[in-house]
Amino acid sequence: MKPNIINVSLNDKFKNISYPIFIGNNLLSNCEDILKRFISERKVILIHDSFFSLNNENNEQFILFVEIIKKLTESLNLISIPGGDKSKNISQLEYIVEESLSFKIDRGSLIIAFGGGVIGDIAGFAASILLRGIDFIQIPTTLLAQVDSSVGGKTGINSSKSKNLIGSFHQPIAVMADIDILKTLPRREFLAGLVEVIKYGLIYDVEFYNTLEKNYKDILNYDHLMLNEIIRKSCEIKSCIIKNDEKENGKRALLNLGHTFGHAIESFGKYDGTIIHGEAVSIGICLAFKLSSKMGYCPNIETERVITFFKKLNLPTSLQEFRNFTITTSKMLRKFKYDKKNKNNQFTFILNKKIGKSFIKNNMDKKILTKFLDDEI
Repeated sequence: MKPNIINVSLNDKFKNISYPIFIGNNLLSNCEDILKRFISERKVILIHDSFFSLNNENNEQFILFVEIIKKLTESLNLISIPGGDKSKNISQLEYIVEESLSFKIDRGSLIIAFGGGVIGDIAGFAASILLRGIDFIQIPTTLLAQVDSSVGGKTGINSSKSKNLIGSFHQPIAVMADIDILKTLPRREFLAGLVEVIKYGLIYDVEFYNTLEKNYKDILNYDHLMLNEIIRKSCEIKSCIIKNDEKENGKRALLNLGHTFGHAIESFGKYDGTIIHGEAVSIGICLAFKLSSKMGYCPNIETERVITFFKKLNLPTSLQEFRNFTITTSKMLRKFKYDKKNKNNQFTFILNKKIGKSFIKNNMDKKILTKFLDDEI
């Protein structure tokens, strides 16, 4: 079966930016025809999650992928780093950069990011700064990365203050999402990625949300047709939103539904796996809908519907589910200060008028927010 191909086009004043997303089954083992035109006769650095290893017979897809890339390139060097947010730091970035330079790369060289969102973010950032910018390709191996972080050009690392505060916009030249690789994911990671899929329906497309609600059991059973459809639809929605707002000066901020709360919650776990990104965003989305209802923007019945769906998926919906965190209202408010959407020291949140219709709420009233957090915590 031929892959679905979605073309991402960005309206830029100075240059035309466009690249394909390939979505389908068995793409890694049949990638020669797809990737040849992008990597032929170039020096390639493959930055991959250390979960994937050439010494592990269970990594058959990865081993075959590496063999194909070797045939196509001038040279291939591998850099292995651990997945997870603890790797998104300045020292790991320095390691990648210094290793890459030791391979005597030039501006025609290319990076391939093979892994989840963390690998794509840090590898893409390295590509954006090496020799003042070289090409890179995203091979996302988690559901979250396939529907979200691999598309749109956001790259970066975390700072001690908050998530993703150090980075750049650097678009890949191609994205290849092989659905079969998702079978390597722990169930918890798959569910966390599904949160980002649901987000697209909540911000933009109620019919897509209805489809997810109706067919969630097939999705959880890894039905290939459903997975193809939800990944394709998610990428289409994201491509549409970012088309005229590559650098998040307006509408692209809608993609952060649940993330202002989520990033703050995630940081309380110190990125040690107690709570992972999708779980924190799950709580964040539920909080955003609750706040929308409290402020009179969204009917309570819509909020309850969203919370009920997340509960069906065994996803967290409340701060009360993480009692081992020392979360306080004052600490949450301090975390919000580092949110990238803020302007003039005023908080900005993504709220909803109903399912399928998010909006940007600037100048959030801190008294309302404080009272809301007091009630939730």
